[in-house]
Amino acid sequence: MEKGDDAVFVALRENGTYISLVEKWKRSDLLELRSHELFYCPACQSKVQLKAGLKKTHHFAHLKGVECTVKTEPESEYHLEGKRQLFQWFQAQGYDVKLEPFLPEISQRPDLLVTTPYTRFAIEYQCSQLDYSLFKKRSHSYKTEGIVPIWILGAKWFKRVSTHSVKLSPFQWLFATSFNQPVHPSILYYCPDTSTFVKLSNLQPFTTAEAFCSMYFYKEKEISFSELLNPDNRIFTLHPIWARKKQKWRASYSFYNSTQLSSFLTTLYQNRIPPAHLPGEVGLPVRSGYWFHTPSMIWQMWILLDLLLRLRKGDPFFFSSIMEVISNRIASKEIEIRQLPLVFHTQYSLAVEEYLHVLVKAGNLKKMSKTKYEKIKDFTIPTSLDEASMMDEKMLASVGKHEEIGLVHPNIGRDLSEG
Repeated sequence: MEKGDDAVFVALRENGTYISLVEKWKRSDLLELRSHELFYCPACQSKVQLKAGLKKTHHFAHLKGVECTVKTEPESEYHLEGKRQLFQWFQAQGYDVKLEPFLPEISQRPDLLVTTPYTRFAIEYQCSQLDYSLFKKRSHSYKTEGIVPIWILGAKWFKRVSTHSVKLSPFQWLFATSFNQPVHPSILYYCPDTSTFVKLSNLQPFTTAEAFCSMYFYKEKEISFSELLNPDNRIFTLHPIWARKKQKWRASYSFYNSTQLSSFLTTLYQNRIPPAHLPGEVGLPVRSGYWFHTPSMIWQMWILLDLLLRLRKGDPFFFSSIMEVISNRIASKEIEIRQLPLVFHTQYSLAVEEYLHVLVKAGNLKKMSKTKYEKIKDFTIPTSLDEASMMDEKMLASVGKHEEIGLVHPNIGRDLSEG
């Protein structure tokens, strides 16, 4: 398929009806059809070519030099085959599913539109890079029409590091989705070569590029749409591997380079704190930590450096003071917040609140009221790597297991089970 080929499966015939190439057509029949009939784009009404190759997937494409009014990305064979399989997967479950329908009210053309008695879902299968502003615009447009956007990444983006960790670029993080449910987000992938879904849940970043998570692999014939969207209620015990990762960070922090590291290291040296000897109370996992692109070893230490280390035992402070620290560091670009346009039920302040809760549980702080805290124990700066590692183990053990428990949104659950 040529670069820039805006391949689609559906076109308008001269008689006003639609023709779909998603089913297996004989090439001879398509060549015969092409010899005496014209086809048009449902979105911009311009002529499109019917391409019936010997090796490549049959598809329609705009004429050379013609740009459709609906912005799309070039589609590969991999993308077309994945879209075909997803369409047939929904059909097999009895859903009302339309392939590449044009939605004139928002001038968009999702890969699939799934309609149930209560909700419409726009299914976007994304295999190529997409600009953030366009991604956000498309998602927002669907929401304004009461359509739930479900973005699925091509599995070629999936980069596994270990049993419990993956590499995630800022682009992949855009796809973290709460699926319109008040639960923590997941990322979906689909591989047409193996007909397999990959679902990442309980996302917990350690560095800017690597995140711990629960990973699930489902053959498309073995899972339904409702099961795919259901939240992960299984317990994910993170602390043992998190402790090992912290130990590695302490020993080789310079390899975990980030745009915020230089300023951070300068401030540590000014405070006579070796980077390898950060207190055990920083670099802790919190349930909503996915909001921070900046590693937890850094954003949590800024809270200590800018406020908590300066307080004496018995000094009170307010949550607003902590948020002011975070806001100032965001403004100076020393802390960076992730862009998560598909996560609707939380915000980064929740991750900060969860971190303070961990410090309360660890005995460093006492919560006086909903917004007021008191420092009741000093933070200890370790004097060696061995002491730091022991402090990490003790701290992680004291705050208990890291669990991710979600709830199914009642409308979504009813919708899919009855749809």
